[in-house]
Amino acid sequence: MAAVLAQALNTAWSIYLIQNDGVHPADSRRCNLKTYLELRVQAGETDVDDLAVSGLAYLRKLDYLQGREFS
Repeated sequence: MAAVLAQALNTAWSIYLIQNDGVHPADSRRCNLKTYLELRVQAGETDVDDLAVSGLAYLRKLDYLQGREFS
């Protein structure tokens, strides 16, 4: 499961950074994303693509709730 988590995390975070060039690669949102994805994996989700998409949606929601709107 660690490999699934790592791949989903890297995929989602890479896409997020490409979409939001003002975000630093070591931004704290990456830690939040990892925690979110860990919970999804613990709940039984194992599809890397589904996890990555869920992770991206989670990051967008975080941005919205924190008043940050990136393109």
